[in-house]
Amino acid sequence: MQSTAKKFKLSIFGYTDYRTYLKDYYSFRKESERGYSYRAFSKAAGFTSPNFLKLVIEGDRNVSAQVIPQFCKALHLEGTSAEYFTALVRMNQAKNDEEKDQCFAILQKLTPHHKRRDLHSEGHRYLSHWLYPTLREMILLNDFQEDPYWISRRLLGTASPAEVSSALSFLLQEGFIRRDEPSGKLTLEDNMVFSSDEVRSLAIRNYHRQMLDCAKNALEKLPMEQREFGAITFVLPEASLEELKYRLKKFRDDLHNWAIQAASGGKGDSVVQLNIQMFPQAKRTAP
Repeated sequence: MQSTAKKFKLSIFGYTDYRTYLKDYYSFRKESERGYSYRAFSKAAGFTSPNFLKLVIEGDRNVSAQVIPQFCKALHLEGTSAEYFTALVRMNQAKNDEEKDQCFAILQKLTPHHKRRDLHSEGHRYLSHWLYPTLREMILLNDFQEDPYWISRRLLGTASPAEVSSALSFLLQEGFIRRDEPSGKLTLEDNMVFSSDEVRSLAIRNYHRQMLDCAKNALEKLPMEQREFGAITFVLPEASLEELKYRLKKFRDDLHNWAIQAASGGKGDSVVQLNIQMFPQAKRTAP
């Protein structure tokens, strides 16, 4: 006879949001066991509130460190699975990205190899360092050479040939670039898909921090004729902020489409980074 823990097993590995896991677990139990309810979960976990799980799933309550063992007990999570749930709760409720990154690293380490794709860790890594997106675009240069030493010398930022070689291997292995047949030349893959969950948000924030560092480096190293830095400060009605964001996004998309046309037919000979920042410089008056 199957044990209760085995009978109601739902793998937590690959989840990046503990509330999503709890919702799926509850649905799984409801479908597998007649009469299962929020009250039944609370009884198994030792909670006095009969709908505590429902409140957590809907985001009205958080899971504190003190009650994590009770959740693990009711969810039948032990060993590595319990460690994963603990790290997942910590990551989702962390106050800063440094702690989130630390927790995500734990999730990666604990996840079985066959489930690691579910974490979208390759997208997180791709956006974690300026070298990956830069190298991916360099492949389109008309004089590109698949030589780590050549690439290293062409980069504005510092990257050793060994780092370039490692980055190329990663991009190939994870499908961000591919080797064309029968020419054997590197080319881009268009199916770049990132998860739309917290991992993607964390990766994008890390990416923008990297790009800001690159911008500071360019400000110090590049002559004025090779860069363009400008800033304006202005007053705007609160109701117009959405339109401003829309205009900036449209401007960015228009430039991207123009760049694709300008570099068509193998005319590209420079990789350019465009950063656009917009943020308030003064707090709004409290309503």
